[in-house]
Amino acid sequence: MIRAVLDTNVLVSYLITHRPPIATLIDEHLAREDFVLLTALELLEELERVLEYPRLQRYTTDETRTRFVALIAALSELVDLPEAIPRICRDPGDDRVIACAVAGRADVIVSGDRDLLVLEHVGDIPILSAAQFLQLVERLGNEGEEE
Repeated sequence: MIRAVLDTNVLVSYLITHRPPIATLIDEHLAREDFVLLTALELLEELERVLEYPRLQRYTTDETRTRFVALIAALSELVDLPEAIPRICRDPGDDRVIACAVAGRADVIVSGDRDLLVLEHVGDIPILSAAQFLQLVERLGNEGEEE
């Protein structure tokens, strides 16, 4: 089973646009438990904070935002981040995503953030776009069906 950290920008895109490839990943593959979603309390707090940005307010209601964060928390395996998080990215907020992936023994980080995508991988954890991750999940799902 693939263990994945979805960056906050991916989750926000899902909530606001609800379009493939992100919608396919969450609505179909996460719902079928084709992968394990990993998150940390700090990432849930970031999601909640980002959804409060004034420019995003017009897309959702307070209730929708609250329910969405609760749903992501309920669907995720919660990971404890280390107290000291090494500085890897230009944006320190992205370092929490990496720390979550390392602490949660993730197989992949999924992001739309160029600061993360440019790294391509951290250790042996690849950093993929939502489209790349969808291809991976579907390829592995097809391989499982052939067996």
